[in-house]
Amino acid sequence: MSSAPPAPAESEQPAPPRSFWDKLGAVLPIALTALATIFASMSNGALQEAMYWKSQAAQDQSRSTNQWSLAGFKRDRALIMQATAAQLRAQSGYAAVEFIVPQDAKDETRKALAWLTEKGDKGGPPRVNLPTIDDPHIKELRDAIEKREPEKDQQAKAALVPLARINAAIDDAEKFVEHTDREWDPVVKAATALVAHQAASVPSGAQKKDAATAAQAIGFDLEERRYRAESRLNQGIGFLYEVRTKVSGAVSDKFRRKSTFLSYAMLVAQVGAVASSLALARKQKSALWLFAGIVGLVSVGVGGYAILPPLLGM
Repeated sequence: MSSAPPAPAESEQPAPPRSFWDKLGAVLPIALTALATIFASMSNGALQEAMYWKSQAAQDQSRSTNQWSLAGFKRDRALIMQATAAQLRAQSGYAAVEFIVPQDAKDETRKALAWLTEKGDKGGPPRVNLPTIDDPHIKELRDAIEKREPEKDQQAKAALVPLARINAAIDDAEKFVEHTDREWDPVVKAATALVAHQAASVPSGAQKKDAATAAQAIGFDLEERRYRAESRLNQGIGFLYEVRTKVSGAVSDKFRRKSTFLSYAMLVAQVGAVASSLALARKQKSALWLFAGIVGLVSVGVGGYAILPPLLGM
């Protein structure tokens, strides 16, 4: 006599297969938590980039200040040279000076003679300008800085300036100044030697004193023109560093805004993770959902206490 196997108890029956939405609901809190962590990391990275570019802007501002200080110093020296030359010329009785140059003189000596004796714009050293900037955005921003337009307008124009272009413009300007210094240095030294030789070669007596004084006045005139020319070059470089200061500040603001939006995305993902976790716990009738809800309310209260007093001016 055969007997049928006993039917399995209800608790021992296999669970029905989970649907796609059930599986998704179990994975969703983990995925949202991971996404919030990624957004938090990206936000911190963007904030560090913003801090770096803000410090770079501070360094550029310091370099600009150095160039402006140097330009002011050279302009002051030019005024001193001009006043000294006028005083010496008056003391010499406006005596005429004819510099003596040997036939086998070097090229820099002949150029120095031209710088000393030629009048007006032909006198040396020649007026020089920094390399021309072709980028229209750099020109526009430089003009805005020179005209002292509102800071908001300057920042908007700075955002359009390619960083590589302004870096190249500063490098070209500094190389030009360095090349100009190397080109002028032997000529200036030769001019100084000509003035000293002229003062020593005049016969003794009152005539020698007047001629020597007049030669020194011409030498001071040359120094005055040189300092003015170099001052204009330093001013130009100072403006370029001002441009890069604005550009670095604009890049910093861009990363700061990126960090802000990423932090918002992180908060949204965290809210989604918490909501999905609570929903999952509630579905499974777990008491943890109630505890998590209480903790969430407490955190909202603490956050509100931290945020509201500054907003209310307390």
